[in-house]
Amino acid sequence: MTENLIKQLKPPKYEHWELLCRKPRPSLRVFGRFAKPNVFVGTHVKPRKGLGGIYSPQFEHEKLICEDHWKVAGLPEDGFFSDQPTFRYEAYITENASRKVGVPE
Repeated sequence: MTENLIKQLKPPKYEHWELLCRKPRPSLRVFGRFAKPNVFVGTHVKPRKGLGGIYSPQFEHEKLICEDHWKVAGLPEDGFFSDQPTFRYEAYITENASRKVGVPE
């Protein structure tokens, strides 16, 4: 599991994540948060086309929508899992996970 499939959006302190679905087309993004390690709660899905760049106003707006859906679902504001202050990828996905694929030295 790497950022090619699920990645934490920046800045990490807000705990927004996106699950990437590139095939089949159209490419989709599932926004959400981790309720606890290995438990990703997707809040909503958007087609990638039209979201703009990673820091575009449209993309930033989807992060806010993620928070709204989280609250409406009755999940506590502080009820998402966090690995502050380090935000280690492997703390959220605990098995077979690393932010990037690498070859051990």
